[in-house]
Amino acid sequence: MTTETSIATHPVAWLRPLPKDYRTPLWRWILIPASALLLKRNGGVWLNGELRLMADHLLYVESKLVRSPKNPPATWRIKLEDISGISLKKGMVSQTLEIEASGGLVKLMTVRSEEFVTKLEARIRREVT
Repeated sequence: MTTETSIATHPVAWLRPLPKDYRTPLWRWILIPASALLLKRNGGVWLNGELRLMADHLLYVESKLVRSPKNPPATWRIKLEDISGISLKKGMVSQTLEIEASGGLVKLMTVRSEEFVTKLEARIRREVT
């Protein structure tokens, strides 16, 4: 069994979108209205993890701090050849990294990610050409 090594890694928080038919329960609006408001405003839940640039794909692995065998960490991958656009938007404290791929738009919250994004863009250009 071989383990693939990453070219670069970067801590991020992934905005996992809520299902289209999701309705915030009334109890959440009553007990924790700030949380309910953020869910509604963001359209999803932020999950802390790590973004890994591999030879031919991007890999996201959720932090394992509070996960159990019954509830394993979320992971996903995007082939570099499927990425059609990358944008980095600066906020007050953090940045939003948006990756447009054939599967849709992925939003990641991060800080000081310029070096990682530069490596990702360079890798994509090599994959495309």
